[in-house]
Amino acid sequence: MADITTLDPIYQPLMDAPTIKLDRCAVCGRVWPLNDHHIVWRNWGQMYRDGKKLKKPMVTLCGNGSNLYGLAPDGTRVKWCHGKAHQLMLHFRNDRGQLEYLETDEPTSYYAALEMDGWRPL
Repeated sequence: MADITTLDPIYQPLMDAPTIKLDRCAVCGRVWPLNDHHIVWRNWGQMYRDGKKLKKPMVTLCGNGSNLYGLAPDGTRVKWCHGKAHQLMLHFRNDRGQLEYLETDEPTSYYAALEMDGWRPL
């Protein structure tokens, strides 16, 4: 198979974002449960540079898999950040090397999220 970039150009700036692995959720600060999230989803395609496939950056988020809701250690019901990302309610962008995030109340396409205000640095 040829080394061809199949990643949509809108996502390509994310490939230059840093991987952020922490002992807490990078968005909300929860310390349990933690899950590494591909900020460029695996099914979005691949990107090659100089004949080499680029590794997709990741960020540590709270939650179990793509479950949106769970129980915090104190028994309260919470929305997990990893679940928000998979439900299109948490988005990431790379702004000149600074990874930023945007939370939305409703599922939102990445194209629409990029046009919204309220992006915050990680």
